Amino acid sequence: MKAKILLIIIICVSVYNTSCKKEKHNADCGCNAPTRVTIPDSTSLIGTIQYNTMAFQGYNSYKNKYLIGYTEPDCGNCVHIMVVCNNSILPQQVLNLKNDINQSLTVKLAGHLKPICDKVFAPADYTYENILLTKIEVQ
Repeated sequence: MKAKILLIIIICVSVYNTSCKKEKHNADCGCNAPTRVTIPDSTSLIGTIQYNTMAFQGYNSYKNKYLIGYTEPDCGNCVHIMVVCNNSILPQQVLNLKNDINQSLTVKLAGHLKPICDKVFAPADYTYENILLTKIEVQ
């Protein structure tokens, strides 16, 4: 009897540890995930960038990150939030937003959208993505 209980405990712990490791090393999301959509430079996409100091719905993966918001012109409720993966491409003017979190800048951008790992519960017309920027210009 004791052997069966011990075996069940070992199996449960093994399954739990395996599932946790799997989540942490998920290649289907995050900045290293495959590109889902490319925003080419030719689209001249204009968004607003700011530095975020708050967690979304308890997820710290959005905290202390640069976020770009884009609202589709013909759909006021269609909002796309993009978490910047590569801060090294950001111009100094954008990097300075970290010192004044109440400010934002209008930017023209291009890059590769990648799925986020921590899904945000939001209306269906809101999207959350990671973005690996290929170009960003302050407007």
